[in-house]
Amino acid sequence: MRTSLPPILVILICLLLHSCGDATTKKKDLVDLLPENASVVFKIRNLETLQSDLKNNSLLAYFKKTGPYDFFTENANLIQHLKPKGESLLSLHKINDSVTAYTFLTRQGPTLFNSDSISNKTIETLSYNNFDIQRVTVGKNVAFTALQDSIFIASSSQVIVQDILEGKNEKDPTFIKIYRLKNTEDLSVFVRSNHIQLNDSTSYNFASWISLETEILPDAITATGVALAKDSVPQLLSVFKGLIPQQNDLQKIIPVEAQNAFSFTYSDGQLLQKNLAVFRKDSLQSERFETFGSVNEIGTIELNSGKTLVLKSLDASITEESLLPFITAHSEFREVVIHTFDKPQQFWNAFTPLIDHRDMPFLSQMDQFFVFSENEETIQQIIGAYKNGATLSETHYYKESSAALSNASSLAFYILDEKVGTRIPLLLDSEITSGLQNLITTKYPVAILQFSHDRDFAHVTLVCKEASEEAQFAGTVSEEFSIKLDNQILGHPQLFTNHRSKGKDIVVQDVSNKLYFISSGGKSLWTKKLDGPILGAINEVDLLRNGKKQLAFVTENTFYVLDRNGKDVTPFPLKFKDRITQPLSVFDYDNNRKYRFVVTQGKEILMYDSQAKIVKGFTFKGAKSAIVQPPKHLRISNKDYIVIPEQNGTLNILSRVGKPRVSVSEKFDFTEIPIEKEGADFVVITKDHKKKTISQSGKISSQDLSVSESYWFVINGKHKVTLDDNLMRINGKLVELPFGIYTAPSIYNINRKTYITLTETQENKVYVYDTNGTILSGFPVYGTSAASMGSSSNRNEILLTVKGGENETLLYRFK
Repeated sequence: MRTSLPPILVILICLLLHSCGDATTKKKDLVDLLPENASVVFKIRNLETLQSDLKNNSLLAYFKKTGPYDFFTENANLIQHLKPKGESLLSLHKINDSVTAYTFLTRQGPTLFNSDSISNKTIETLSYNNFDIQRVTVGKNVAFTALQDSIFIASSSQVIVQDILEGKNEKDPTFIKIYRLKNTEDLSVFVRSNHIQLNDSTSYNFASWISLETEILPDAITATGVALAKDSVPQLLSVFKGLIPQQNDLQKIIPVEAQNAFSFTYSDGQLLQKNLAVFRKDSLQSERFETFGSVNEIGTIELNSGKTLVLKSLDASITEESLLPFITAHSEFREVVIHTFDKPQQFWNAFTPLIDHRDMPFLSQMDQFFVFSENEETIQQIIGAYKNGATLSETHYYKESSAALSNASSLAFYILDEKVGTRIPLLLDSEITSGLQNLITTKYPVAILQFSHDRDFAHVTLVCKEASEEAQFAGTVSEEFSIKLDNQILGHPQLFTNHRSKGKDIVVQDVSNKLYFISSGGKSLWTKKLDGPILGAINEVDLLRNGKKQLAFVTENTFYVLDRNGKDVTPFPLKFKDRITQPLSVFDYDNNRKYRFVVTQGKEILMYDSQAKIVKGFTFKGAKSAIVQPPKHLRISNKDYIVIPEQNGTLNILSRVGKPRVSVSEKFDFTEIPIEKEGADFVVITKDHKKKTISQSGKISSQDLSVSESYWFVINGKHKVTLDDNLMRINGKLVELPFGIYTAPSIYNINRKTYITLTETQENKVYVYDTNGTILSGFPVYGTSAASMGSSSNRNEILLTVKGGENETLLYRFK
């Protein structure tokens, strides 16, 4: 059964010893009485300040049930009686795998304890070799105390107190060396590091001692210090002797959803392998592998789906050439080739124990990074995150933390997500480690530890910072899922309202004319074979006016209305002998869900009501030539207008009943850009790049736009967006996009905010902007088509769906 030293015991002991004397004449330092073989030593400048810092740090709340945290805080009801005026030392000793002993040392003084506040105590004096030891019991807690040379000693172990009194506490010279370094912070932590668990199963002699000057703030724990290794015994830190730390770049490819990552750098690959062979006591030289000569950083990344190994090349062409004899093209994902690699154990042979991943048979290259993986799914996850910019380096919380980090290090550990890896225990006693399982939360999304070798020691930096509110929620675009259809996608995926969850599902069609309905969780709910490709977009309607939405659309021969289970809604579908030539138009004049559906067939239009009956009151007799855009309903100044552009240049502007409402004398050379309303006017963009503005009285004005062939114009309510090559204007504000070929911009109103999305189709990047012309954090992401956006069932989140590969549908979630 584990025993620990509660603060109350320390207090009671001191009271008994207040009148005791000490036969020792030589005044000792606290460190002189420190027990030998401590695993961790805390040097505390001011105990009261430390207690306050511990209580106010939100991160350390996760350690409330651990012995060291209890020692300092224990509900703040007993330790407040301990008031040392100067320095204190607390040491932790591993008795066995389940028991840790605590020993506390401080100078005796008249104000050390407030005796009046102590109650419910039992004290007995034990005699041992002419020494008096007090055994103090408070409740169920027991401690042993003594006084030597005016130094108060309290421990949860009687044996430790006896050894201190007898002088059985010889110190490691390396510890004394590191202890004597100048300390400036209120808390210094000294960690014995000769048994460090670098991977899931094996521990190594890492170094002798690590010293950390630790600062505990309400929103962060940071530390800087040194690590010392002995030349007389092989220690892992010494393998970097003679090597210059290189720049760390692994964070540029670590996915935000990774669990942990580890990186080491080198200036001379051969020297590092030689040093590692000495550490391992290898009898045989490992096979020479030319790839390592063009690489200066190697890292490992662990995700839920598996492990990866990453090489960062100084010259990607040289590294690629050295790998060519060992790789074979296997597949392609997001336009990145995935190869098989027939030297999967080469890295382990050369760099164990820095690398513990033996079998890495898959390989892909992304810029200067060469990524090896134990399975194809994991390498696809790395590719997806890299393509989307969903990597650690792009997050606000990493950028906030990186200010305290070094640009170059020999070793770097990254602990992410909600799982703490196996590397951070090198700084902590195993008892504390149990509290780390909840360490990294959304408030503390990353902890980073660096070692930078320098002559006969290494600089150490630790940063674990609470993300600010902006950093917690900004840049958090996550790829929810990627689902592959049976065939190539037609058009692009579209979001559809789920009346049950108040979120969105996905509808998408493939080239076999199969329609898929996919939940926001990535499950295919149903498929339906249609008689042809859907023309234009799928419309959401509520025929029964009860909040349950249906899908309304046309193919070349059929007008479909489907419920969310994929069933036909009676009396639909409607079959047509003559070809339907434009997407379905849906009018809801008064926003009361009394729909009018307009089917276009060449020059003719047919208007139906919700019962699939022809609307007899609509008297438009048909156009003189083919209709070139779907008929559109516009409302200006409380008047309804239906606009119908014809191939011969005629613009019909009709009333609800189909009678001419505005007489337009001019002919127009229409483009694909729909007729829009701007203020109280109608706007037509012509093929010769003119903007024609038509008043409600029929007066026409013309403006030469001087724009490119790719010009686009869209208005949604009070928001107007234009796109001319790479120049986008949002309500007149210029946004200069990277050069490329873009889809038409779309405007979405979601949760009382307005967003603009468009996709660059050469680099396959989806952009989302707000109305101020600011790109949303986390964008662009990967996508190969126009995107569809909508609200999630969580009103603080937004969903975006887009085509990925030829038969791949993607769903992203962001805040």
